[in-house]
Amino acid sequence: MDQTHTLGKTLLRWFIVLFSGVALSWAYPECNWGIIAWFALIPLLFVLWSTTGRKLKRRGFALGYLFGLGFFLCNVSWLSTVSGLGVVVLGAYLAIYPALWGMVVCRWMNPWSESSINHRWLVVYRSLGYAFAQGALWAALECLRGWALTGFGWNGLGVAMHDQPVMAQCADLFGVAGLSGLMVFFQSVALQVVRRMIKEAKQGRRRAHPDFGIAALLVAAAFVYGVWRLSAENNKEHFPLRVCLVQLNVPQVAARQLWTAEEIHIGYEEEVEKAMLAVEQRNQAALEKSAQTETEGDLFYPDWLVLPEVALTGRLLSAPTGEHAMWQQSELTIENFRSQGDFDILLGMGELEAVVDGEMLTIPESPQAWNSLVALPRAAPLQRFQKRHLVMFGEYIPLVNELPWLKRIYEQQAGTTFDGAFSRGTAVDPMPMIVRDQKISVIPSICFEDTVPRETRLFVREEPQVIVNVTNDGWFAQSAAATQHFANAKFRAIELRRPMIRCANTGVSGVITTTGFAQKLTDENGNHFTRGHLLATAKIPLHPTTTLYQKCGDWPIYMAAMVSLIAVIFLNRRASAEG
Repeated sequence: MDQTHTLGKTLLRWFIVLFSGVALSWAYPECNWGIIAWFALIPLLFVLWSTTGRKLKRRGFALGYLFGLGFFLCNVSWLSTVSGLGVVVLGAYLAIYPALWGMVVCRWMNPWSESSINHRWLVVYRSLGYAFAQGALWAALECLRGWALTGFGWNGLGVAMHDQPVMAQCADLFGVAGLSGLMVFFQSVALQVVRRMIKEAKQGRRRAHPDFGIAALLVAAAFVYGVWRLSAENNKEHFPLRVCLVQLNVPQVAARQLWTAEEIHIGYEEEVEKAMLAVEQRNQAALEKSAQTETEGDLFYPDWLVLPEVALTGRLLSAPTGEHAMWQQSELTIENFRSQGDFDILLGMGELEAVVDGEMLTIPESPQAWNSLVALPRAAPLQRFQKRHLVMFGEYIPLVNELPWLKRIYEQQAGTTFDGAFSRGTAVDPMPMIVRDQKISVIPSICFEDTVPRETRLFVREEPQVIVNVTNDGWFAQSAAATQHFANAKFRAIELRRPMIRCANTGVSGVITTTGFAQKLTDENGNHFTRGHLLATAKIPLHPTTTLYQKCGDWPIYMAAMVSLIAVIFLNRRASAEG
């Protein structure tokens, strides 16, 4: 009977933890129930703190891992459009991070481990101290997850606030991971206070709980800070950069696009022509309104035409000495764009190493290849940025030469061939551009680089800047991957207070302000999986804000986690020795 009861309690605890992880996944696109992220960790904390006896580290790790599996297997289920095995492998790996957190919390950060402490203020200090340590550790593990094995930092706890602009603004202090730490801190304090209140109710007495007041005050302070930052950013003097984004929505299976090169090039030419016709109609309507109201018309002429990642099929050939050449089909398409309007062109292209042979560029044996962002100004030389942060099993396969079976697994799961890895770019300088006599520097970003804050901040300078991201979420069909990707990307604009121009082959194309508000390309039904163009204005601050995150990056979070971890381990050992 006792064994049955014990097994039932164990299964119930496992279910609570697993459900807690699953429920947290509802805070992100497509569900977008962000409020859940402020409460979803409370069941996990309750189970971890209620765990007693031996082997606490092992049991805490197991509970945290179960929570992580529940969350990540649901959260990255969109990967099944490419590989069902990939969902399992990635989910199993990512679950290690909440498992490590669970292990440490269960063994060293349990505020219920010394229930004999009754001194009121000591209880409050312990409550706040443990909550701070738990929040700092969670945030540090999110940062570590975004770095280890090239990093996959998607959907930290704070990203759930992507549609809550006021609360999202404090990401410019310690990054979106710092917002995650605040959310863990609040939940930890709340659970401790609720437990004390229940005990006090049974004893027939009531007390004030200053620790909850402090936690609530911090959340309120984040809210007030958000209101202030929204007002300050919106009132900044800015330069209006007019852009035309083109999204073709080319269908594909993994990396293999299902249209021919000719269909793709003709498709882009047609969409640019439609966009310029829309510009003409828009300006005609503005002139007619101006004549009627006797006011100056607000005319729109695009400064930039932006196309997505590897938009055109032809490669850009680049020699070390600076010479460049394009495939004829790409040159003809770009000439067609030039005939449509007087704008600079920014687009993603595959780049291939070349050597000068007389007056020609030729491709050497075993050339390097890069995934690049190319800028083609109207009256300046070509510029290109080679992607730095490569995607594992997308742009390279680790140890593929030593372990060729990894390539076979990839090709079997993805249903397409692996044609070789991209090389990693090394540049950390922004791309200088001049628009209507205004100097602007481009913070380049390709594909998932807009989800890697430590990479983006390397390009920040004290000058008018805009983040330009070209991407392609077509790998994952019409799944939640695109909206999750966009939700994470919005925080780069907030953290660094630089607007973002984002163009996708399919997914979410749009312009994001320095406060995270977005104008997106959608069809008449509000669907972002569409073919079309977006005419928008990016407001670039002439004197952009210098943020704390821009200056310090993730180091304050790592330091806070390290100091608090050392402190709680020391205090636990001293308590054990005194006991």
